[in-house]
Amino acid sequence: MDEVIKIAFAGSMLGFVVGSMLTLGLGLTVRKIIAPYKKIKPLILALMANFIFVPLFAFYLVQWLPMPEGVRIGIILLSLGAGAPFVPLIVGVAKGDVGGSVGLMVLLLGMTIILMPLVIPFVLPGTMLSSIEIAKSLLTIMLLPLVSALCFNAFFPNIAVRLQAFTRKITGISVFGLIVAVLYLYTDVIVGNANVLMLISIFFLGAVMIGGFMGGRNRHARISLIVGTGLRNPPVAILVASQNFSTEPLAAIVPLLLAIIGVLTLLPWAKIVSRSVKL
Repeated sequence: MDEVIKIAFAGSMLGFVVGSMLTLGLGLTVRKIIAPYKKIKPLILALMANFIFVPLFAFYLVQWLPMPEGVRIGIILLSLGAGAPFVPLIVGVAKGDVGGSVGLMVLLLGMTIILMPLVIPFVLPGTMLSSIEIAKSLLTIMLLPLVSALCFNAFFPNIAVRLQAFTRKITGISVFGLIVAVLYLYTDVIVGNANVLMLISIFFLGAVMIGGFMGGRNRHARISLIVGTGLRNPPVAILVASQNFSTEPLAAIVPLLLAIIGVLTLLPWAKIVSRSVKL
């Protein structure tokens, strides 16, 4: 039975990642992607927040606080990956700049795909990781579905709208499958490491504060960076962890738990923030 659930876990993870990318691409246009690139300063601040300050915070955090090896790996992977596919949804709930958040998310995802394979072998010394293999995984499982869906939407926008509803359902089912598989396989591991949720929460709140600070006084920039910087990119971290750290199950569980904590925290926050917008 355990083997069946492990296969279901791997399949759900793949469905979550690919489904997220397809859903994202089917709702994107080139105009939406390039819109925020007209303002250079916010982009530089976003890149600094996500690829300098959050990783530095994570590296100090894993050194200061005692934690299992799997949790340490999971937090480091999260710190190196940004551009979660569900950022525009929460930004929309907060009545922020959805178009700008989409372009920012694509930029962060692209930087993640470029930088993560190069950095991981250095920040996790002693692990038998190949930057080429990591790059292949990210390119084939994330970038290829995203680009394919983007091209499909450009030529068949009407069909893309209907297809997006299907891929969104597949993604939702995959998330449910991931949660069920994790609870079945790793409840004992999570209970045996009761401080995991606290450690993930500390990392999440630190990332949110960095995003809010770098967003400055501009409401739209602040909302996009709070959400984007806080949520990181759990699909990327889960993908890399499951394929390269199979002996440390917590490494793949940590990103999933951060996604759950982040969404459950930021959705109510977004609804509160939306009330401050003058109609």
